[in-house]
Amino acid sequence: MSADIAARLEEEDLPEIDVLGQAFQDDALAALREARAHGPLARSRRGIEVLDYDTVSALISDGRLDSQNASVYARMGGPGSLLEFAEDGLLVAMSGEKHQRIRRVFSAGFRVRHVQSQRPLMRAAAQDLVEKWGIDSCEFVRDFSGPFPMHVLCRMLGVPVADIPVFSAAATELHLLAAVPLAPGFPRIDAALSELSGYMTGLIRRRREKPRDDIVTSLITVQESEGRLTDSELAWNLVNLIFAGQDTTRYQLASLVRAVAQAPGAWERLNAEPELIPAAVEEGLRLHPVTRFIVRIARDDLTIGALHVRRGRRVILNLLAASRDPSRFDRPDEFVLPRPEPHFNVPFGWGMHHCLGATLAQVEMEEALRVLTESYQHVRVTGLPAMTPPAGMLHGPESMALEFAKRA
Repeated sequence: MSADIAARLEEEDLPEIDVLGQAFQDDALAALREARAHGPLARSRRGIEVLDYDTVSALISDGRLDSQNASVYARMGGPGSLLEFAEDGLLVAMSGEKHQRIRRVFSAGFRVRHVQSQRPLMRAAAQDLVEKWGIDSCEFVRDFSGPFPMHVLCRMLGVPVADIPVFSAAATELHLLAAVPLAPGFPRIDAALSELSGYMTGLIRRRREKPRDDIVTSLITVQESEGRLTDSELAWNLVNLIFAGQDTTRYQLASLVRAVAQAPGAWERLNAEPELIPAAVEEGLRLHPVTRFIVRIARDDLTIGALHVRRGRRVILNLLAASRDPSRFDRPDEFVLPRPEPHFNVPFGWGMHHCLGATLAQVEMEEALRVLTESYQHVRVTGLPAMTPPAGMLHGPESMALEFAKRA
């Protein structure tokens, strides 16, 4: 789309993507390709959809755009727990001094070196789970990708293993925060947030009374040296850690295993060449990004390309479309191992909103895939996985049946 053409466009002249329509439900990728054929911008009930990689990557850290914050949820009629969570715990929605202060503390608690040192713990958690599988089949989300990230995170936090089912149930409910529309899920979101906040508040109190060698104790210590957090900020950011570390990894890991199992020769190649596993994780993130879009709000009137965007308008950074942009990626719809540069660098955010849990999620998936490819062969997905609604922010298998043979 040339600048001259774009300058003459009003928003209503952009192609429309009906994200709740049958065509999008049946094949979201085809709908996005059709829209992108008319240019890098479209419109939907979600807002202005940005479909090309270059514009998405430029806007993801653009200071003229804000993330959704507590005021957005307040206008929707969200419950008090959600407003507190957004105000004190949803780091992606914050800016300025508060964002910097909280990020300093949590960055210190999740240094890359510390996360890398947890590989044996992650590997042990993965092996514990696969030992409970049947001899030739499993329901992968229920039996592995669902419990695995929570087992890892709770062990790192020092949460008793017996409490993990409570965490998993409540954290899984928070997938409703990514639903479109959002309001129908408010009662369940409120119950889950209240349960997680209450547990974390009690855990912080116990660690202050009796410190241990775990992340919660480390964060309490860092509070003093890196910038004081209120108890509410500490508790709600631990809730955010649980939220971000559970659903995103659950869906992304299942999508990754599906992609590897369905790519000809990829499973056995990873077993023979485990050094390619990090590249496989990156390619899984590109081909099936668990976060399908990111919402930004125009702080003032601005121009995208040559399209005028009004203050307060929602701008949808469509990661699914960007991840398969043919102007950026050769053979965009194929699982390429290893994929040469350029990589898909967007899913975990950039700049001040780069996800603090990015390294944790990537290392978890690497160790899980290593255990799986070492342990099983002839892996195949049977039937069609049950998927989350395609219009939601988070996407991946809700259930996925696997058949396999155990390696000798």
